[in-house]
Amino acid sequence: MHTEKNVFENMFNIVMDVMGKTKDNIKARMDITLFYNRKNMELVFEGSRVTKPRASFVLEKHAQLLVYQWLTSLHFPDEHASNITRLVSLEECRLYRMNSHDYHVFMQNTHSISLS
Repeated sequence: MHTEKNVFENMFNIVMDVMGKTKDNIKARMDITLFYNRKNMELVFEGSRVTKPRASFVLEKHAQLLVYQWLTSLHFPDEHASNITRLVSLEECRLYRMNSHDYHVFMQNTHSISLS
């Protein structure tokens, strides 16, 4: 279960571009420049400023807000998982205090939804 938690957190944080929780940082972008041929992902140097262009796998802010709104409307049977609504902050666009079982239930149920 802890592996599911780690995988879910990393994927969710990268796609949702959660500040301070993503592995897509300056060092990773420098490695892209060295080892891969992805010009759209490389750092942009403008004088003394360095900017990191938005990655193609990151959702736009409007789409992120839609995902968080969907999470607040999500309901699981009683005592099956935590009330996801209480774990979502729409103001900060973040998930808080999900435990390993919640990640497991979330991944299993969303996987079955996407297959049907």
